[in-house]
Amino acid sequence: MPGYQPGLCDCWAKTFSTGPFAGFPALTVRDHCLNVGAVSLELLPLLARPVQSLLPDGCALLVAAHDIGKITPGFLWKCAHWQFPEARPAASGETDHARVSQWFLSSLAAFQRAGGRPTDWLLAAGGHHGRYPSPSASKLARCREFSESGWPEVLRGELWAELVALFGSPPGELLFLSSGGAQAAARVHLLTGFTTFCDWIGSDESVFPLDAANAGTHNATLPGSRAAARTALESIGTHRRAVLPDLDFAALFAAPASPAFSPRPLQSALVALMEAPGLYIVEAPMGMGKTEAALAGAYARWSSPDSERGLYFALPTQLTSQRIHRRIASFLENVIADPATLALVHGNSWLSDERLLQLSPTAAQDEASPENGGAAEAHGWFASTTRRALLAPFGTGTIDQALLSVLPAKHAALRFFALAGKVIVFDEVHSYDPYTSALVDRAIQWLHHAGCTVLVLSATLTAARRAALVAAAGASEPPAPDAYPLITRVATGSGIAAHHIIDDGAPRESSVALEHHSAADAGLWSRAVQAAEAGACVLIIRNTVALAQETYRQVKSSCCGESFEVGLLHSRFPQWQRDAQEDHWTTRLGKNQALRPRGCVLVATQVVEQSVDIDADLLITDLAPTDLLFQRMGRLHRHDRPRPAGFAAPRCLILHPPVDLSGDAVEIRKALSPHSFVYPPYSLCRAHALWSQRTCITLPRDIRPVLEQTYAEESGLPAGVAELREQLAARVARMIGTAESRSVFASPSTADKEGADTRWIEQETTLVVLLAAAPEVRGSRVTITLHHGSLLSADAARFHMGLARALHRHAVRVPRYLVAPALAHQPAWFRAHLDDAVLAIRTPGTTACLIPDAPAGTATLHYHPEHGLTHTRPAATAAAFSPEEDDGWY
Repeated sequence: MPGYQPGLCDCWAKTFSTGPFAGFPALTVRDHCLNVGAVSLELLPLLARPVQSLLPDGCALLVAAHDIGKITPGFLWKCAHWQFPEARPAASGETDHARVSQWFLSSLAAFQRAGGRPTDWLLAAGGHHGRYPSPSASKLARCREFSESGWPEVLRGELWAELVALFGSPPGELLFLSSGGAQAAARVHLLTGFTTFCDWIGSDESVFPLDAANAGTHNATLPGSRAAARTALESIGTHRRAVLPDLDFAALFAAPASPAFSPRPLQSALVALMEAPGLYIVEAPMGMGKTEAALAGAYARWSSPDSERGLYFALPTQLTSQRIHRRIASFLENVIADPATLALVHGNSWLSDERLLQLSPTAAQDEASPENGGAAEAHGWFASTTRRALLAPFGTGTIDQALLSVLPAKHAALRFFALAGKVIVFDEVHSYDPYTSALVDRAIQWLHHAGCTVLVLSATLTAARRAALVAAAGASEPPAPDAYPLITRVATGSGIAAHHIIDDGAPRESSVALEHHSAADAGLWSRAVQAAEAGACVLIIRNTVALAQETYRQVKSSCCGESFEVGLLHSRFPQWQRDAQEDHWTTRLGKNQALRPRGCVLVATQVVEQSVDIDADLLITDLAPTDLLFQRMGRLHRHDRPRPAGFAAPRCLILHPPVDLSGDAVEIRKALSPHSFVYPPYSLCRAHALWSQRTCITLPRDIRPVLEQTYAEESGLPAGVAELREQLAARVARMIGTAESRSVFASPSTADKEGADTRWIEQETTLVVLLAAAPEVRGSRVTITLHHGSLLSADAARFHMGLARALHRHAVRVPRYLVAPALAHQPAWFRAHLDDAVLAIRTPGTTACLIPDAPAGTATLHYHPEHGLTHTRPAATAAAFSPEEDDGWY
């Protein structure tokens, strides 16, 4: 058809994926834009009022026009069955339709200020597929269109005019990142996420079916598309967050067969303060009910008219988020007014049967109900990715999932939209390194501008760190009182933080007797055994897995018979075993006195340091930074209960390395090893100097002064210690600078993967899967033997969820260099179920673990059911790695 040019009906947006017309045009650009715009019109009123106010007037038009750039030769010629192949020029033209959309919209006068500069609202069109275009993207799209006749621009103009007629005028507000600061950045990012979400729903063929009989014609109408969008949004329930009104504190946390309890002063104070949105920093001792305070505060915000709705409760690790998941579910079932979803959101949440819980307004549910254990099926829409899970009305998960929303990760904007307008809780915020802390500050800054109220919880926050958090919310801090507990509030719109001292009446104080011993004193383990024989529950915390394993052996060798239980907790056990051990010990050493043993010794690493309800009669701990020593002491005498004779008062034995602080930096670091491979040597020097002078610490009274003394700028330090301080300062500056350089709009896009850019990782890790027998592969089926002897068989030619879960539950995370040579030699069925992992087979009758076809340079692995995994580093690489890269692994 020489000379014939495409019309608007000829411009396709989607093709048929299956059936006799697979690969043929199915839906026009016009109809797709109308469908997505209709979703935005239905979704906007469902958003929390603060979020609605941040999106520009006329945003529905921008959302509808997101794919107008599909009217370009480079995109349309992707379909081999398009009816105009003879019009193809020699060059294919720009194929990224999002770039063309942004370029076309930026060429319209309505989006330009004087001088022709286009508003940055248009970044949402360019970035709606998960990545923002490069700064030169608009020019690139323009110069590569390759259309001599100009028909694409004519048709885009025709569609634009129709969209304006349907959705109204463009935004009157022209916003620019260069002059709008963090607020402008947050609003553009929010609009991008809003656009992406609407595009997801508008592209769902179950919502907007493709019609083969009417392909290539305009069929969509705005009323019809809005009705379909309304039904879809209601069925998904993404923004269903209504709560029951006027519940008192006891009702919020009511549980069957449990007595009602009254709020503590901290909890009452926080609820009373949260009549306004903003940032709330809660500093209070371990075990004082900060979690309940935060949840009650969230309910207070939800109960206010036109306020935030929904929740994301973020914790430092996958393990801590899993522990609190059910606890938050119980709270939500007491307060929600209509059915909703609570999602567990972290990189391995798909391994949990409870990753998606359907919440009911009733306080109790039938355990066999598909609405309970079968929530993954009932809410399959949320199950496919962590991004979708984050869109659930309520969520618990890792802080990494929140930080990915303000990093240049793919679909960061969708994550940001998922968090906008919710109450966000950052728990244990003291536990992050300077790199992650800088990202936390950015998240608080942006979420503060996205209609969120943010609660920060910590037991050991320094004044400097609190000031940084206040600054992130755009405020300054007046001189702060030394009071502890303390709530600091930055109300939205206020430039000044306010401090609120908590009057706890006669606060419960605990004087912990301190003893200082050499870390080389092996006689301590006999003392631990004697304490257990006297009925005490003893907790020993070592700084590395290797130290914990060796201590466990020594304690076991000092025992006479089996008069008490000895346990070991660390990260080098397979996940199934670690879960079982942690459940066992948190039950035995938890609140229930009836389950408490008469004497025991639990040896552990930092896995029990925080967010774990373990109550010890005696604590023995390696030297650690001051804030972490306080966290460890939070495991001492945690509950009111009778104590064995001689253990009525809490006592902590601190193991000090034999260090001479007058030596040079190299000597000090060496003397502090292996602890200096886990923690900054300067922090250990300060802890050693301060704590060794104390024979008693009073909690919580001494927490703040000792913390500030630890991190105060000291003069007159020995030369070696001063050098270590300079090294730490340089490292901190590098970490913060790296975090600040990761720009959402300007940095190269990174993987949407937990931990990839949210943590400062100097040593890569991978998984080793420990199986009791070699897998059997027969034809297309593979059969593996699980730890309890049962068999699991699956089709090796396709992904099998049950097999993937089983492999993960039998996996141990190790430094990658130990098994790197073997990674490329894994069977295809295994690689299809685990990315970047190694299969190891336990040898019957021995501790050896064989990695099939492992080349030279692979470490020798050993597994003992009591001790966990150990290794011998490969000779070829042992010299290339310092102990830091082994012992820092915990």
